[in-house]
Amino acid sequence: MTGFRDRAVLGIACIGIGAALIVTACSGGAVRPARPGGRTVTFAEAVGATPNYIFPMQNGSELTDANRGQFSSLMFLPLYWLGNHGQPAVNPQLSLAAQPRFSLDNTVVTITLKHWIWSDGQPVTARDVVFWLNLLSAVTDPQAPAIGSSSAPGPGWGDAVPTEFPENVVSYRQTSTYSLVLHLNASYNPTWFLDNELTQIYPLPVQSWDRLSAGGPVGAYDQTAQPRILLPTGKTQPCGDCYVPQNPGTASSGALGVAQFLNSQSEDTSTYDTNPLWQVVDGPFHLSQFTTSGFVKMLPNKSYSGTPKPQVSAFEELPFTSDTAEYNALNQGALTIGYVPPQDLGQLGSLARRQGYRYAPWYVFGLNLIAYNFTNPSVGSIFQQQYFRAALQELIDQPQYISAFQHGEGKIENGLVPTYPPHDPFVSPLEAGQQVYPYDPARAVSLLKAHGWAVRPGGTSVCLRPGNGAGDCGAGVHLGQAATFNMLYASGSSALTNEMEALQSSLSSKAGITLQLKGAPVAQAIGVAFGNCSPTNPCGNWQMVDWYPTDGWTWLGGLPTGGVMFSNGGANAGDFTSATLSADIAATHTATSQLAEEQAMYRYEDYSVRQAIFGMLPNLPYQLTVYKKSLSGLLPQGVFTEIYPQDYVVAR
Repeated sequence: MTGFRDRAVLGIACIGIGAALIVTACSGGAVRPARPGGRTVTFAEAVGATPNYIFPMQNGSELTDANRGQFSSLMFLPLYWLGNHGQPAVNPQLSLAAQPRFSLDNTVVTITLKHWIWSDGQPVTARDVVFWLNLLSAVTDPQAPAIGSSSAPGPGWGDAVPTEFPENVVSYRQTSTYSLVLHLNASYNPTWFLDNELTQIYPLPVQSWDRLSAGGPVGAYDQTAQPRILLPTGKTQPCGDCYVPQNPGTASSGALGVAQFLNSQSEDTSTYDTNPLWQVVDGPFHLSQFTTSGFVKMLPNKSYSGTPKPQVSAFEELPFTSDTAEYNALNQGALTIGYVPPQDLGQLGSLARRQGYRYAPWYVFGLNLIAYNFTNPSVGSIFQQQYFRAALQELIDQPQYISAFQHGEGKIENGLVPTYPPHDPFVSPLEAGQQVYPYDPARAVSLLKAHGWAVRPGGTSVCLRPGNGAGDCGAGVHLGQAATFNMLYASGSSALTNEMEALQSSLSSKAGITLQLKGAPVAQAIGVAFGNCSPTNPCGNWQMVDWYPTDGWTWLGGLPTGGVMFSNGGANAGDFTSATLSADIAATHTATSQLAEEQAMYRYEDYSVRQAIFGMLPNLPYQLTVYKKSLSGLLPQGVFTEIYPQDYVVAR
């Protein structure tokens, strides 16, 4: 999938910085993490972004860096690992299966697993993959009832895209202990299907997880109501060997019941380190301690089949409530891996001299975006006007933000395919070139005036010519409507706050556009942006939102085609829809050659660039990482915000 990653959290992390750096859980008790210097590595979690969901089948609000790339995937591995030594590509060495084989005009995919094992000694088999597919097919079945709480897996599975995975898999069948076959509903681009679809599959330990209750027995419940069944060969049917949907079960039976049970266990964060479910792992680590404040301690999985084997004695993730608290910990030398707030970059020399830290800004395959709510009942009609979005972009001073608020760290972004870190050949010349909408207040004002706005710098601009003609404000924009918007942004970062205030000033003083700012915790901003928007389910009353301080969207696919970003699923922040864009994206999924793929990508990119669908902010480092000189194996840092503590080595 071309997926998204936000950074949602639940609860509030409580942390005290003292001589011993004591991290206290909000629920009571305390945990004293080991200080760096031995073979324990301590890692600073992003402010307000603590793990809160361990089951790999995550809802949109739980599909976060903290949950996926830096927590659950250290214990439960995907079938194909995304991220290859700093490049946005599949890593064969860390993948649980060999390269897939495509046949019959790329409509059949054969997958053969390597002979890895679970920590309980059982092999990781094709049955574990089928288990995942059964659960996933059940929870994404449009006829399936909603299960559990609002964060339960179900039709809102965070990676789901209408018509894409798993809908484009019409059947799947285990063919041997270590192999299975997928039959697809059409011919697909193998690059896209591997990088963006197969990377979504997580084999699950069927021998311990296929149950309906904590005290109940393990069974074959996921197979009692399989969502898709192949009719026996030889049966006469209008479509030949048809695959027909079946009832996936209820929240208390079948595959859906198993998903409900696993979701309920994953929502109970207070039992993560005591629940035996989560101790059966195939990743390099297993969970040793966990607090509801976000403190995590992991120990090496001695049965890990991959290489390299973990060499640290323990890996700890520490929560912080503010940049200041985290920086204080750095000043005390209490973190092996941390980050410097942008406002403190001038202190790098001091940190290096006093505490032995090296500096390595962490850039990821992502974007920093402002989402517009195209379905907002009050101002959605304004956001639907391309000229207005272009004018807004021309009032965003990306170079200034990088210079003034990030001490020069950051890259100007032009469109929806990240141009940094350098990666693949699918960045179009238009996007790789000069900004299509550079900072140009005069041009922005001219655009607004040419479309019927009375522009009043320092005041409030209003629409004077309603209508849908060439010089009018646009369909749905009424006479006298004011250019006044509410802007929600993720709090906790002084750099983002400064950017928002600078944008507020620029819009008002240059073009008479009023921006009413409101900061909110990351979790709340994410919940607003990804409220399961669709044409039949409007996004709500929010108007503009920036849901994370740096890159609010990280592509979770090697081919950033936009399928998830512009689907009608929960990841379409603002619900932008376009038949042209949909056709361009679909062409990237079905291209039959590299040339056709490149041409389709260029069409998608160039259209989205010119449409200015999101407000583009600079591509800032995910974080300004600092790490102890005694640590090796950290670089290159993961371009999907994933981490590799199994690579870490602490010098003695």
